[in-house]
Order: sequence, then C-alpha cells, then structure tokens
Amino acid sequence: MEPVILKNHKKSLNGYFKLTGSKSISNRLLIMKALSGSDVRFENLSKSEDTALLKFYLSFLDTCANSRIAMIVDAKNAGTVMRFITAFAAIRQGKWLITGHERMKKRPIAPLVEALHELGANIEYTEEKGFPPIKLLGHQLQSTDITIDTRQSSQFVSALMMIAPYLSYGLTINYKEKPVSEAYIQMTARLMQQADIDVEMDSESVKVAPGEYHLKPAYIEPDWSSASYWYELVALSDDASIFLEGLKEDSCQGDRALADIFREFGVQTEFQSNGIQILKKGNVSSEFKYNFSNNPDIAPTVMVTCAALGIKGVFSGINHLRLKESDRIEGLTAELAKIDTRLTKSGQSYVLTPGRSIGSISEIEFDTYNDHRMAMSFAPLSLLIDTVRISNPGVVRKSYPGYWKDLNTLGISVSIPERACV
Repeated sequence: MEPVILKNHKKSLNGYFKLTGSKSISNRLLIMKALSGSDVRFENLSKSEDTALLKFYLSFLDTCANSRIAMIVDAKNAGTVMRFITAFAAIRQGKWLITGHERMKKRPIAPLVEALHELGANIEYTEEKGFPPIKLLGHQLQSTDITIDTRQSSQFVSALMMIAPYLSYGLTINYKEKPVSEAYIQMTARLMQQADIDVEMDSESVKVAPGEYHLKPAYIEPDWSSASYWYELVALSDDASIFLEGLKEDSCQGDRALADIFREFGVQTEFQSNGIQILKKGNVSSEFKYNFSNNPDIAPTVMVTCAALGIKGVFSGINHLRLKESDRIEGLTAELAKIDTRLTKSGQSYVLTPGRSIGSISEIEFDTYNDHRMAMSFAPLSLLIDTVRISNPGVVRKSYPGYWKDLNTLGISVSIPERACV
C-alpha cells in the first residue's frame, strides 16, 4: 500500500472531536455479554477492527458449536481476540483451531494455556510449543487455585477472570510476579463488579466468586489510548485548544495518566462535564522519566514527543513492548534514528537521546511494521517537518479507523490511498 502523505502549514490548532469507544472496555463487555447470553446494547462501542473481529467470532462460536470438525478462528494480529477467545472457547461447546497472522504466531500464549490446562482444558499446540496456533475442545472446567506468569501480558489474567464466574466455585488467580499493565486487570475487575460479580484483588492475586453477569445498557467512554495522539499534537504545536468529547477524569482506563504525563510537555488538561479541553499552556521540562508498566500503549507517543521537543527521556517498564503487534522497541529504535534520536538500553530502562533539531528535516518517511501505534505516533511530526510519509496507513483501522480523517479535519493536509480510507 502506498504511504499517506502529510503536510501542514498551520501554527495554531483548534478542533472538537469525538473518539470511538474504548477498545479495551468494548472487548471485555462483549465477552461478558456473550457469557451471560444477554441482549443488552452498548452505545459508542469501539469501531476498531479488533472489536469487529471479536464480535464476529463470538457469534461464530455460538453458530458453529455443534460442528464435528475443528472450526478455524483467525485472530489475525489481535492479542485480545486471541487470548479472550481462547479462554472463552475453553468453557464453551465446540472444536476450535485458533490461529492468527505470522506475527501472532510469535506472540506467547503459554501462561494462559498452562493455566487452562490446570483447570482441565482440552487444549494443545499445533505448531511451536508456547505459541499459537492452538487446538481446543471446549467443555466445563473445574475450579481450583492457579498461579500464572504475568510478566508478558495482563490479558492472560483478564481472560481467565472473565470466565471465572462460570466455574463451579469461581477462581483464585495467584501472580508469580507483579503483573505488567496491571491497570487493565483493574479495569476488568471494575467492569465485572459493575455487572454484579464479586471480585477481590490484592497485590498478589485476584479472587472471583461464581455467579452470573447482570449487564445494563451502557455508554462506553471514549478511548484514552487514542487521545494520546491529540496530546502529542498539542505538545508539538505553537498554540492549541482541542476538545475531546466524553473523556472523563474518573476513568477505569490506565491511559488516563496522559493528563499527568503531558504536563511535562506544556500541555494542560481541563476536565469538563462533557469531555476534556487540551491546551498548549505551561512550561516544558528539560528531562523526562516515567515507568510505563501500566501504560505501555502510550509509550511510543511519548517517545516521539520527547524526540520532537529535544527532551532526554528515561523509559522504564517497557520491555514487553517487544511482544506487541510489532517489536516496538526494535521499530522505535530504527524510526527514531531517522530523526537523529538514539534509543539505548540501560539496565531495565531505555534512554532516549535527541540529536539535531527536527526542524532541519524537510521530508521523511516512517515505516509502521504493520503496527497501528507506530503509524499514529509518528504522524504528528507533520507539524514540524514539511512532508511526512507514513507507510501502510491502513493499519490504523486496528484501533482508530477515523484517524486520518480527523487529522484532515484538524487542518493537516492528508493525501491517502483509497484503500486506507474508512
């Protein structure tokens, strides 16, 4: 696919936008809805490709439950679809072969499979041990205490939590070590509690009582992860005032931390009754340091912001970025080097060291590695560079399908291949 070409000559940014619903909240509620058999409706469900894929396969599993042959579930490169569907299918009638794109076959699933084995699941690897594809025969699982490795993904825990109410005696999940992205486990617990499930959490475990989900119609709050690109745009502008409808201060999304993080870059957040106003207002720090273990999805956005503003940054809690839709550490290292910025490992952290002023670059093309967050993190550099090209622009459909359209509405010139338009 031809790259998208971005050009901008505006120094001041103003706009009002409504982001699609949180992908993380949407996907959890869809699993809970399918388990409950409810016909409840959700407003502002995520328009992301991942959510559409999950919704399709939840219906597919219901329709094909009586098949005598293993039916194929292709999760593509959607981690939540792969992990949530694996746990869901383990307790539902049917024979399933759950697979994905080549990148998905390199993303680990062993901790989840091992935990399901402990619960009595009939599940096996069909290619490399520890990785998809997997073959699964669904049936009722037993209740027991399990211990799980949570260093690679919190989604293993969330997947087990959501099926736990439908085990005879519930489930206690013990952590081998402190989980990465623990905020997403807290999100899962909060949504389950709102649906009348008893969930108890502490620093070492989560305990889920048996029960049934009682879901109510709900408005799904907009996606804070998608808001990160708007924060970056404001940080890189001379003057900006952007309103994002529906985002709220009391959010179960860990990426709400954006409001605090971007104060370091001269961005102020005003929380209002119907959304947030993001303003270019305040001082910019000379150095930046943050642990992203709870907010891995916004780390690329913050890295590019630091590079563009010439701020040295120390990023910790991001080792598991190597296991995302791409190896984001490798990709960021290569793409940041194009703007003379070094990303080097120092112990358990990564140090970002900017070089020459980005304003000396007139034209550039960034690769995306088939990763939506890489594409959207580098696009705001069009505020500082005359011509920015982003390869494979269609990848944004994974989480924020309206991204290029919204940039164009903001006033950035967007020349995009027709196949990438949504």
